Amino acid sequence: MKISILGTNGFLSTAIARYAIAEGWTLEMYGLQEPKFHSCHQFHQVNLMDSDLDCTTLLNSDIIVYAIGAGIQANLKEGYNLIYNLNVSAPVAICNKLKELCYQGRFVTFGSVFEMGATKEERFFTEQDVLTSLCEAPNDYTVSKRMLSRFVASYKHDFTHWHFYIPTIYGVGENPKRLIPYVVNAIRNGEELHFTAGDQVRQYVHVSEIPRMLDEAITKQLPSGLYNIQGYETLTVKEIVTKIHHALGKEVPDGCFGSVQRADAGMKYLALDGTKLKNAIGFEAQKSIEESLKEY
Repeated sequence: MKISILGTNGFLSTAIARYAIAEGWTLEMYGLQEPKFHSCHQFHQVNLMDSDLDCTTLLNSDIIVYAIGAGIQANLKEGYNLIYNLNVSAPVAICNKLKELCYQGRFVTFGSVFEMGATKEERFFTEQDVLTSLCEAPNDYTVSKRMLSRFVASYKHDFTHWHFYIPTIYGVGENPKRLIPYVVNAIRNGEELHFTAGDQVRQYVHVSEIPRMLDEAITKQLPSGLYNIQGYETLTVKEIVTKIHHALGKEVPDGCFGSVQRADAGMKYLALDGTKLKNAIGFEAQKSIEESLKEY
């Protein structure tokens, strides 16, 4: 099995790369910098902002994973040119080139539950719900991910193309400003915590579940299509914060909720219905937040 991953040191690309190495797959990686947290068999230095990727080197890959993205973390303040180029233009160009070169393997891209936008509904959303959502988009990241998803849904080609909508992924190595590491680090360092009202609902999946799912998709020959990866737990932010405190033997301090505002707070309920993927390959997420906190 040969896997090529575009993106070398991102949170998701690192998890997939580590899984590939552990499984004995041949791993080639493409990105700005050599991998820092894992090995690979061959590294290709590329900058997708400056030039197009030479896709001929990808043609002998059994699976190609596009794990490059921008705009996920609002605090990084990435420009809209970067966001739309890496989230839309680059994967579209690669897809077109692979079609032109008659690629016969599998190509993987990722969408996001945030493509639902500021929905008022409280339910688990299907792939069609996410694809066709017209709810207000809070940022360029959401808009750019919608653009890629709608391209993938309309595109025709001979190779297998899986486009996975993912909920919030978490685990050791994620950006420390994201919710779970932010809370864990603040508790351990005795720092004050500040949140929104905490009533927005989010679905979580441990990052290690993604490469495990990809392995099952390969083994069971998942057909091309858009698929939701349903997280193990769907909780309010307040419930997640409480779980973390209790796991670390602490109580939630008074007054920490309702002290800040976030742009995505209007997206009250973001959860994916993974029935389609479960029916196709039997995949279900297995790792709970409590279990995962032992890693931190």
